[in-house]
Formats: sequence, structure tokens, C-alpha cells
Amino acid sequence: MKADREVARKRQVCPEFPYWGAKYPDARCVNGKLYDLDRCDENGNLYEPMDDIPCPFCQPEEFIECDPFNKADSICEELMEDDSAEQYDIHIDEAKAKAREWYLNWIKEMKVKYAR
Repeated sequence: MKADREVARKRQVCPEFPYWGAKYPDARCVNGKLYDLDRCDENGNLYEPMDDIPCPFCQPEEFIECDPFNKADSICEELMEDDSAEQYDIHIDEAKAKAREWYLNWIKEMKVKYAR
């Protein structure tokens, strides 16, 4: 049963979407890793990515764990009363949970907008 889900998941085509700062789709999933569509040779062959960013569509948990938008830290800073390490330790778990929710919503929005 689990193997069937894995096969079905691998058959899914992840949408191209804006990620690298463009307002147009500039990211593509290749084997679960994001490639920058604007980084290619004159024949259109994509260059290996400089960063290993997991695809948010076929590897959402890995993408969230990677926290490419630094949401957990920025949310934690908002929750902190001062800049102490103690305050960070108090709020980081709550910040990670809120960041996870933000990422799941963002992934859902990208799917709705860019999936074929």
C-alpha cells in the first residue's frame, strides 16, 4: 500500500512557479529538487542548483524543514519580548508551528495558482 502511494506521488508533475524572485514561474522540480529556470546554457539545459532546496510539492515536509524563507526565525523574533537566548528558546517551538502553517498555506496557494 505504501509503495503504491510512493509510485503515485512520483508520477505527479510538480508545477513550475515563481520562487527565485521573479513574478513569473522561474522554478522547476527535477527529482525533488528546485532548479532555477533562468539559470541555463544557450541550449536551455538547466545548471545544477547552487542550493539544495526541496520541492514544496513533492517534498513538502523537507521544504518546510529547510525553511527557505526563514519564517520560523522571523516569527520567533515577533514573539520575543527581548533579544535574549532565553526568549528565543521559549518561543521557537511556537514559531516553528506557525511557520509550518504559513508554508502549508503558501504551498496550497501555489498549487491552486500554478498546477495544470
